[in-house]
Amino acid sequence: MQVYVVTSVVAGQETVTNKAIQGFIAALSKQLGSDYTVTLDTDYGETLSKKEAAVYLVYFGSQANLSAEQQQQMIIYYSDEDVDNLQIGRFVDMLTQLKTK
Repeated sequence: MQVYVVTSVVAGQETVTNKAIQGFIAALSKQLGSDYTVTLDTDYGETLSKKEAAVYLVYFGSQANLSAEQQQQMIIYYSDEDVDNLQIGRFVDMLTQLKTK
């Protein structure tokens, strides 16, 4: 299963630092295993426009920036706290549930 972690800029500020998001992705990848490909997308919205069969982890504060078409994708929102504290449990649970369906 392809999982994209989408970052963006909100009010001129990067939503999460590259170092923090890389740690978050590494932790997710380790927990999820080889059946999942977790990829960072720093070109906000580019992967959302591809209409791929994928799940998108999108920064919560960016939801207002999504077009109606982009919001039709399978999106799970994350926050600064999730990234900063490597709180990946709920994402792992949701993603493994999606894979079994």
